[in-house]
Amino acid sequence: MAEIRDLTEEEMNSISGGMIVNALGHEGNPNLPWEVVANHNCMFLGAFSTQKEAEEYAKKFGNDSYNTQVVDWGTVVRLRTNPNTN
Repeated sequence: MAEIRDLTEEEMNSISGGMIVNALGHEGNPNLPWEVVANHNCMFLGAFSTQKEAEEYAKKFGNDSYNTQVVDWGTVVRLRTNPNTN
């Protein structure tokens, strides 16, 4: 079972896609370690039990080259601290 965050319409318009991170040991539900996060600020979008489920969800945000890209936890922390607002 996936955990997907409800987004406001304004948030949906500002989402630039979904990168994937294995957050096991860092945050969230250990049964749903694969998280999809927004490309520009790593805002949590959803959590999944498998990488494949996370990839399918991330694809819904369009064909951006970063969608479905697996990133490490350090990238998530960096982008949450210094979001790309351009």
